[in-house]
Amino acid sequence: MIQAGRGVDDQFLPRHRLYRRCKRDEVIGDRLTGASVRYDNMSTNWSKYSKPWDVIFDFPNYGIAQLRVADLPDNLPIEQPPGTQVLRHAFRPQHVPCPDNYAHTEIWVYRSDQRLKTVSARTVKKEFRQIVSDRSFIILPPKL
Repeated sequence: MIQAGRGVDDQFLPRHRLYRRCKRDEVIGDRLTGASVRYDNMSTNWSKYSKPWDVIFDFPNYGIAQLRVADLPDNLPIEQPPGTQVLRHAFRPQHVPCPDNYAHTEIWVYRSDQRLKTVSARTVKKEFRQIVSDRSFIILPPKL
């Protein structure tokens, strides 16, 4: 869907879905592998403005993974590493429309309500990857 001058919309609901394309080596069974999950600015399409197959429009051999907004973790790490105190991290969707893809959304990370460009805490990275892997669902298996 073309942006056509429309601005950012950040009215995400917990039931909204986020779609991303995936390759065969990024999938185990009906889930994404933890290694395939990016923890910084993961690119997705938002179900409010997109259908699942939009993410593979120019990539017909790819598969489609979906994740609900409600499934994004907002209080990581769950377990504090021994001898260290890691501040809580929250992962939230951010509508980042592109001229030729109004549905484009990225998953951003926040600590103390401040956006981080990247995650440095290994525990947070590991837990985020595992949670997204566990909560994602492959709705179209990849051919490639």
